[in-house]
Amino acid sequence: MCALQGLRSAGKKADAGLCARVRGSMHRILLCLVFLLAGCAGGTGLSSSSKASHQTGPSGSDSYVFTNGRWFDGQGFQAATWYSVEGRLTRTPPQGRVETVDLSGLFIVPPFGEAHNHNVEGPWNVQAVAERYLKDGVFYVKNPNNVRDFALQIRSAVNQPTSIDATFAHAGLTGRGGHPVALYEDVLRTSRYEPVIGTIERGWFENRSYIVLDTDADLETKWPLITSGRPDFLKVYLVHSEDEDATGTSGQSPQRSGLHPRLVSQIVAKAHAAGLQVTAHVETAADFRQAVRAGVDEIAHVPGWLVNSAADAESARLTEADARSALERHVRVVTTAVAGSGMPSVPGHHPHGHHEGHATGPTDPHSTAPDESWSQVLKDNIALLHRVGVRVVVGSDHAETSLAEVMQLHRFHLFDNLTLLKMWCEDTPTSIFPDRRIGRFEEGYEASFVALAGNPVEDFSQVQGIVRRFKQGVSLDHSFRHGAAPSGAGHRTH
Repeated sequence: MCALQGLRSAGKKADAGLCARVRGSMHRILLCLVFLLAGCAGGTGLSSSSKASHQTGPSGSDSYVFTNGRWFDGQGFQAATWYSVEGRLTRTPPQGRVETVDLSGLFIVPPFGEAHNHNVEGPWNVQAVAERYLKDGVFYVKNPNNVRDFALQIRSAVNQPTSIDATFAHAGLTGRGGHPVALYEDVLRTSRYEPVIGTIERGWFENRSYIVLDTDADLETKWPLITSGRPDFLKVYLVHSEDEDATGTSGQSPQRSGLHPRLVSQIVAKAHAAGLQVTAHVETAADFRQAVRAGVDEIAHVPGWLVNSAADAESARLTEADARSALERHVRVVTTAVAGSGMPSVPGHHPHGHHEGHATGPTDPHSTAPDESWSQVLKDNIALLHRVGVRVVVGSDHAETSLAEVMQLHRFHLFDNLTLLKMWCEDTPTSIFPDRRIGRFEEGYEASFVALAGNPVEDFSQVQGIVRRFKQGVSLDHSFRHGAAPSGAGHRTH
């Protein structure tokens, strides 16, 4: 059976339901979504999150022996023989029938990760998005802001051996008028969502894609709403927090603002008490400092990712003390080096990943490169964080997959090939699913890997030469043509 047959079936059913909703009234759409949300919030349904993956675990029922492969051990490639039994690796030959998979000298690496993207979002695109990720060898994806209702609809299409594994933050937490309010209500509402679900009234995304918190009382009152839909983690927005004032407003304009910094530490405390990590959107060095001081677990951008002027560049520059503070507090940072390319029509906002196929970079003929002195601050900040020892992980924000991001990082010449490979196949997956046995080949770890034609430590472009894919003891080989071009091999924009 085709490895993605279950996903395609789920996608077809979702598409059919979606068309029915488009033909109906918006009232019927809302009732349907409210019903789904209420069911999950009440504990009667599965989350669309990693919790489902944790419940099912590896489920490959066939046993395999993988011969003649060269397996990545964190430093290089070694000849080894591994078995897959019930979706996990072992060196012990199992009883009964065992199918032999001859890896013919291929270079075997753990599957790659995407620590920041918003493209796993709804029933209309989940099949295509999952196929793109699997084609590029990216099995693990983290979505740090999504429409909660739509994520709940695709819970059966992700977090299974034949699809990608994904985690969701659901609605991001921001201040009144802060990012991403205008992005959802004024840009994505009409350009992204209305074409697939029909007319949406302005304001519909509040409490679904973003939740406004201005006071301590707001946090207490809205906490049940924040945790509804069982998010895997929470997302907070800090935007130009150096401009905060006594009124509780942060940011230099209604379109460039976020949470007041004083609320972030309270959000983190409540999240940690509930077993949830917190990821912070930042734009400036001051935002970075506030996030670290508040105790967040992850920073979703390296400052310098969004620079439009020399002043922006200066405000984004990190210091040695900033990096050491992040290291001491065990805060990891997501690269998002390609995220600043391509800006939407709302001032102060970026595409935020919702424009499918919006992968831009230096090779994109439609992208506008900023002044080199402005963009240098991003490279300097990434280099500083890595040199100090901060855990840096790979995420693109809005490329088709993280392949575009990792190739951009390769072009920066900040890391040797071994370091960049480990960031992508070890550090990034385990940052997304810290409680799972993934990211390396050891006894009892999940039987998931991608097999490359060449050695990526010697030639990093070999990460694009995927020949075979296994996920949790299930072969995905029948789903892709050998030699098919990776999605990140070329860039395109809409």
